[in-house]
Amino acid sequence: MTRLWLTLGLILVAACGPGAVSAQDFSRDTGETDLAFAKRVLHLTDDSDPHVTSAVWNGVATLFVDYMTPGEYGERPLLALRENPAGQFGKIDITTGEQEGGVPNIAAIGFANADHDAAKELIVILAWAQQHYDSSGTLYEVRIFDDPQPGQTALTLLKLSDKFGMGCDCASRDGKSTDFRFKTVAAVKAELKRLGY
Repeated sequence: MTRLWLTLGLILVAACGPGAVSAQDFSRDTGETDLAFAKRVLHLTDDSDPHVTSAVWNGVATLFVDYMTPGEYGERPLLALRENPAGQFGKIDITTGEQEGGVPNIAAIGFANADHDAAKELIVILAWAQQHYDSSGTLYEVRIFDDPQPGQTALTLLKLSDKFGMGCDCASRDGKSTDFRFKTVAAVKAELKRLGY
């Protein structure tokens, strides 16, 4: 019996070796659009309000996909489908935009160096529409993630994100207004440069 388990273990190791496609890798159909591909492999419907942003991140073709979860308190997950040398796409979880008076939108996605290595990190800016009795506008949050390492299935949020944080670009009934500085990737990159990155 021990020999049988050893043989099965060796078969499993061989099947999952460097040249193997993992269970989480997806093949793209010929002529399939970015959105159609993402909806098919992630089982998304039109009701989930899916969006796809195509980019090349550190030399790798990447599809950033966000969508809305169902229910009264829906959220907006963001993930990446990254192409590997075999032409397959692997999924990496990035973040989830939680409820803050509503479901957020992904306002911007960009790249910049944020940790002094050669690879660029991912900048995500989330935006929540705000409509209250006393004030209205848009609440923003900046999240910066380290570039993915081999075999990683979820990105790591960098502590540096706290330097940018969350803020409201809002006007109030009493005539006062607040302005959030980091509404754009360009503003975040300028601050990273000022911080020495």
